[in-house]
Amino acid sequence: MQYLWKKLSITLFLISILFHQTLANEINKTKLLILDKSSSSKYELEFFETYQFRNLSFEMVSCKTIEFDKYLDTAALIRISQNDNVFIGWFFKYTDELNLYSNKIYEITLTDC
Repeated sequence: MQYLWKKLSITLFLISILFHQTLANEINKTKLLILDKSSSSKYELEFFETYQFRNLSFEMVSCKTIEFDKYLDTAALIRISQNDNVFIGWFFKYTDELNLYSNKIYEITLTDC
């Protein structure tokens, strides 16, 4: 009988760990809107940790809620690699004028994280 209880408790423990990892991944989901200036096309990306879009590689490093004077904003620290160029910077959901990433072809906007 004790063997069955141990086996059941270990199984429940492992299921609990898996469930919490799944919830953590849902929380860290990043959504980006990419405008391709050359073709005037929009693409919506949704990823957890890394994502490859054409010759761009995205890696979500951190996501924070920042409180300004009168409102809250969501900011994501994202690493973007394109060939040998690497950019690491903050992207803001509502104050997108603070986004420092510039590219001749793509315009990137944070929609959620």
